[in-house]
Amino acid sequence: MLEQYQRGRSATWYWRQTISAIAVSFAAEIWQHKLLAVSVAVFSAYLGDIYTFSRLWVWVGRLDGLWYPHLINSRWSWIVIDPWAYRLKPYLWTSDIAWCAILAAMSWIMSRLHPRQRGLVVTLFLVPQVGLCLPHLRTLLTDWLRELSNPIWLFSVLWFSTFTFIAIPFSILLGGAARVRRGSVESIVK
Repeated sequence: MLEQYQRGRSATWYWRQTISAIAVSFAAEIWQHKLLAVSVAVFSAYLGDIYTFSRLWVWVGRLDGLWYPHLINSRWSWIVIDPWAYRLKPYLWTSDIAWCAILAAMSWIMSRLHPRQRGLVVTLFLVPQVGLCLPHLRTLLTDWLRELSNPIWLFSVLWFSTFTFIAIPFSILLGGAARVRRGSVESIVK
């Protein structure tokens, strides 16, 4: 492809061929590892339900209770006193960090269990996680568009967009790329 591109093919042709090659290669890998692919995708899709039924959210709430009261007496108390910021508080802190930590841990475990299919596992774990957030993001965006002057809706859209498109993928990719060697965590650079 590179040779044909250098001979005068367009950039559009080059990128279309590149994306097609990646898609065909990925589809072939899914076909070779059908059971693994379905298992990872289903696990990813139901991880939120597992989180809810295992009652981990109770511990996250307790963890939130440990640091949040101290915030009231700190120089950051405006976050608590300001009613606008207080309404935003549940979106900002412990639950999102805990969810990202769970995603990183699950990605790490799955990529350790299937090191030769690491790319497949991490990708199939990532796609449902982002996909499950899209309906909520659409709802937040619709609410904001109905009431453009309300800063809370705008903040919700910005925060959830950041969480969906940056925090979740970063956590999963970081967990899938980390490996343990002699007690330290290193990144794998391919």
